Amino acid sequence: MRVLSWNVRGLGKKARKRQVRDYIFKERIEIAGLQETMKHDFSDHDLHELAGGINFSWLWLPAKGKSGSILLGVNIDHLEVVDHEIRFFSIRATIRDRRSNFRWNFVTVYGPAHNDSSPIFLDKLDSLCSNSTLPILLGGDFNLIRSCDEKNFEHYNIPLMRNFNSFIGAHQLREVSRRGAKFTWTNKQLSPTMVTLDRFLMSDSWENRFPLTFAWSPVRIGSDHSPIILDTGEQGASRPRYFYFDNRWLLSPDFIPKVRDKWEQSFYI
Repeated sequence: MRVLSWNVRGLGKKARKRQVRDYIFKERIEIAGLQETMKHDFSDHDLHELAGGINFSWLWLPAKGKSGSILLGVNIDHLEVVDHEIRFFSIRATIRDRRSNFRWNFVTVYGPAHNDSSPIFLDKLDSLCSNSTLPILLGGDFNLIRSCDEKNFEHYNIPLMRNFNSFIGAHQLREVSRRGAKFTWTNKQLSPTMVTLDRFLMSDSWENRFPLTFAWSPVRIGSDHSPIILDTGEQGASRPRYFYFDNRWLLSPDFIPKVRDKWEQSFYI
């Protein structure tokens, strides 16, 4: 099972809709949590087009003015939305997997851009998690950081970081390990500000059901946020390939000659 979480920075343009549709189709997405759609409503045609004809059921939180809003889509050929709740900062869906009958809660969130409202946001999430008796997965743009290294410049709200981590600890949540870009948001300036604002958090019981879960961030295109794709690993899905350099290789006397040979072979091909 794959879950997409992405602050799309508006769904009004055809190009952005096409990006979402391509992700759903190419990555075999079964759940899509989209933040900041900037739309008050969606027509059946819009939603059918967004899913590329795949049988999705949709829930949404309308935009407030020209900003905000959340859209949650679920592939109902494989999953059933048993119950749902739309709140000010989130949409919760109780999901039943038709293949295994496993039930769990998915919460897609969009935290306030202004940190003055962040304590209220965390209180709402605390209440939601406290009332959940099922395994839970949260994903979205939290608009919060957990540590100083999640920001590329020295301007931190330490008390708010502590509050966020306290919330995570209180509910025994764990962040899903993510590959790809270190930061998930940028202001796109020449000297850019870059921050990790987007993530997935899972409960112990959810991780116990899906112990091979991993996530990655594809290349950011269009939006100022990077999408995140979570894979539960049930189908033996291959993870994105990354190259890792082991410093111990330098200790081998054969290392330099082998690299030189490969380099020369590729050069003359």
